[in-house]
Amino acid sequence: MKFILSLLLVVGLVFSGSGQRNLVPGKGKTKKDFFGGEADFKEYRPFGLQLSAGPTFTIPTRPRPITSDFITPGGVFQRTTTPKGIPGVLVEVGMIHFPTKRSKLSQKLKYIFVSYIDWGIGFKMLNGTETTRFTKLDPISGSEISTEEQSGVFNNLFVTARVAVHKNFYIGKKYFIDNGFGVNVDFNFNRKPTGYTPWVENTGTTTHYFHQPLMAHIHYELGFGFRLSRRSMLIPSVQVPIFGLYEWRKGASDFKWFDSNYYPMSVKLKWTYLFEKKVKGCAPARVNDQDKNTMKNQ
Repeated sequence: MKFILSLLLVVGLVFSGSGQRNLVPGKGKTKKDFFGGEADFKEYRPFGLQLSAGPTFTIPTRPRPITSDFITPGGVFQRTTTPKGIPGVLVEVGMIHFPTKRSKLSQKLKYIFVSYIDWGIGFKMLNGTETTRFTKLDPISGSEISTEEQSGVFNNLFVTARVAVHKNFYIGKKYFIDNGFGVNVDFNFNRKPTGYTPWVENTGTTTHYFHQPLMAHIHYELGFGFRLSRRSMLIPSVQVPIFGLYEWRKGASDFKWFDSNYYPMSVKLKWTYLFEKKVKGCAPARVNDQDKNTMKNQ
């Protein structure tokens, strides 16, 4: 997981030196510089709808099974724990906002720090499984006497809310790298751990732990966007937590379930759609460069 996070951050920083485009109406720009070609004569507001959906993944923090030996009144045992993530789903609806004003620093440096801000609420599932195998050993020879194996499964359904600030780096006129940092707060209202029996905890040396229902992270999002038109964009992206806020575990961004830790990760497809501005009366006429020069010389 650390490798994946590092790779995403490096890719995002590499494009920090790339060209940028201002999608917000302002001075010194024509409508062609914003959301598309000249064929669309409609006026759009600097905010609109965003819909996101995609799979979620729970990546175990340890890639290999963990094995430990312990002694109980019943004999000598070897315990092997193997966690595994199970894909889930994320569905979200919210809004996208393009800043209409630039700070004095942004104007002085001639650099756009924030391309857009978006937020959303929805549902997501985080699923996983953990298999525990107990092997009873001969105390003298260490050979196996018997083996017992059980699996625990969790299917957790969250209501989720997030907000993020994004910076886009354009590749040509229609494609861009999307970098976003944000905060997400998730509440697990449907906790369903199944499979394990009390025998597992009674035989083992540890007690299973379940993360609190509330979960909060600072996350990073990296995407590759497509401008479909002046009013809409399509952005496939990957979102990963980079700092845990709650429950507090010294900033750890994973969560514990049973006797294993998992990183929550999502891959989503985001579609944005700006609202149309209602114009009273007839829409203003568009003047081409030749007409401008003619009027200027009159």
